[in-house]
Amino acid sequence: MEKSNISYIRPKKHHNYVAFFLTLACDLRCSYCINLHGTGSRYIGAKNSHMTVKKWVESANRLNLRDDLPLTLQGGEPTLYKGFYEIVNEVKEEVKMDLLTNMFFDVDIFIKNTPVWRFTRDAPYAAIRASYHPGQNDINVLIGKSLKMQEAGFRVGLYGILVPDEEIKNHILEVQEMCLKMGIDFRTKEFLGVYNGKLYGTFKYENSVCGNQMGACECKPTELIVDPGGYVYGCHADLYNGRNPIAHILDENFNEKEIDKFRDCYFYGDCNPCDVKVKTNRFQIFGHTSVEIRNILELK
Repeated sequence: MEKSNISYIRPKKHHNYVAFFLTLACDLRCSYCINLHGTGSRYIGAKNSHMTVKKWVESANRLNLRDDLPLTLQGGEPTLYKGFYEIVNEVKEEVKMDLLTNMFFDVDIFIKNTPVWRFTRDAPYAAIRASYHPGQNDINVLIGKSLKMQEAGFRVGLYGILVPDEEIKNHILEVQEMCLKMGIDFRTKEFLGVYNGKLYGTFKYENSVCGNQMGACECKPTELIVDPGGYVYGCHADLYNGRNPIAHILDENFNEKEIDKFRDCYFYGDCNPCDVKVKTNRFQIFGHTSVEIRNILELK
């Protein structure tokens, strides 16, 4: 077997998340999609080049991850990537995975082609996390699929966003109560972004989201996030807009040290809510943000 010269990437203890965005394509059209914050970038990005299965596998095999840090497959909808099951099966066994999905996929095909151990680890939340969006996917279908996946040995959790609309919010809470009674882990998430002209979300940095003026700052991520083409970004806003990649995941010299650098940014005020939201970390401890920002300057 030919030996690769590419070195390992060993995320540090304070690195909270590692994610491969296999594709930005999605079969839902949620008006409040976090990927589309302020732009139509997801649909543009869905047309961009995608790495081959071989390169995704090579990229994943570079990772030397701790037991508490999985590789999360997401998007878009990651199962729309044609080589999804090849990636799940061909990456080295040491890499445990999480999956963020809308669960539109055929669960029989998933169960048949996916080893349970790949998505099994000791964590305070499910490795397979499916989102429920009223009007976009059917909760009864999601419940049926979740129960079937659980019977096959997978740990599945459902999530609903508390959209600031009383009818939708009450529906989500009713669904949560129903699911919990059925033995399905259903959790809620804070709504992020603008709804009916008002900004919602608990953000660490003032005017970072939908700011009146663009500013400059220095920004450092706590995460390793990789777009469909294999490019590494310092934040989700840059990833969704395809701007300022810091490296390619297969660059020979790229390693965990490159994550720990403050870099100049001139888009403060156009931050993605996901980056600056105050949230729980991988241990479910509240107070974490995806980026650290300093030296904020207003641009005239």
